Amino acid sequence: MSGKRIALVTACGNKKEKTPQEAGKLYRSARIRHLYRRSKELNIPLFIISAKYGLVSADEIIEPYNAVMTDEKCKELKEKMLSKLRDFDIIIYYRGGARKTYLDCISEAAKELEKELIVFGYGNMGDIGKLTDILNSVRNTADGTRDRKHWS
Repeated sequence: MSGKRIALVTACGNKKEKTPQEAGKLYRSARIRHLYRRSKELNIPLFIISAKYGLVSADEIIEPYNAVMTDEKCKELKEKMLSKLRDFDIIIYYRGGARKTYLDCISEAAKELEKELIVFGYGNMGDIGKLTDILNSVRNTADGTRDRKHWS
């Protein structure tokens, strides 16, 4: 299973820095900053579901904004999300305390692309430490199947 391409995804955060910068540093969320740091350590790309930009790489420089994901906004941004996820085999989504709309949005994209979606985490960074175990499970499972799609 070593050839599988994995994308780590999480929702954007409300509090942001005041100047344009890499998305992984723009959001002042401890969740996003932790996942950004871990993605670098684990050598997997982190994407952030942005209510303004769609799905952005944590390394992409973006402007601060004020928007919240809605069902309508998800539909508007869908093509941007699909184009960025197309080349990945597995999407790992850390939910944290994000609104359900973000989970619905990534779930729809994964379903349309026929990609495996693994969801974990809950509010206040709950279960964030399970990322390494999930990655090990994904990387070490020869047939690509696992017992659980939801780790939370």
